[in-house]
Amino acid sequence: MIWVGLTVLAVLAGSALYASLPKSDGHGSRARRVTFAALPVIAALGLYAIIGSPTLPSRPYADRAGERNLAAAAAVADNATDPDFKTDQQIRRLLNQIVVSLEVNPRNLQGWVALARGSLRLGNIERAVAAFAQAYALSGHNPLLAIEYADTRITAQDGQIDSTSRDLVLHALGQMPNHLLARYYYGMMLKQNGKSEQALRVLSDLYRDLPKDDPLGNATESEIKALQSSADAVISAD
Repeated sequence: MIWVGLTVLAVLAGSALYASLPKSDGHGSRARRVTFAALPVIAALGLYAIIGSPTLPSRPYADRAGERNLAAAAAVADNATDPDFKTDQQIRRLLNQIVVSLEVNPRNLQGWVALARGSLRLGNIERAVAAFAQAYALSGHNPLLAIEYADTRITAQDGQIDSTSRDLVLHALGQMPNHLLARYYYGMMLKQNGKSEQALRVLSDLYRDLPKDDPLGNATESEIKALQSSADAVISAD
């Protein structure tokens, strides 16, 4: 159903772009308009086919050390011996097409989302943050995009949650109180604000609700242990 929805949205975006392009006489001009209008459709769907399902990633910043969507992976992205090199090259070409389409139609929500996720995949965190900001605004503050935007900002800031990320997390949590990643970052917000006891309760409750194979499990368990160790150290000191 996700793919069907994305296809419909992409086709609608392409149709709108086609209608907005200047008209002129001649079969060649019409063909160029059709081709250019199809770019966001082809590029967005092609990008999703390469990087996987467009659903929200469930792993937070703290549990992504080995993943190629971190900025540290950018250093090997141009290495032809890297097994992901060919895929990275394909993503770059698709992103270039999306950028061109967004210059003509900057209100293409799916284009901005595809640009954000593709940039994140290649390690271009700054462009991913900027693209998610555009997508979030165009979406009417969609809570799923709010947490994905917050997650990307937190990645860019080495795990620190600034005021913008805090507002995004709180917005997502207000709309989706049981969203696992939103709950995780709420616990991390409490921890970073020095509210260790509250953070421990939030993360412990989250850990009990997590499926056994959920990628959030390792990060959540690690934070719980760190908070418990800090609490034990305070008790011992007293």
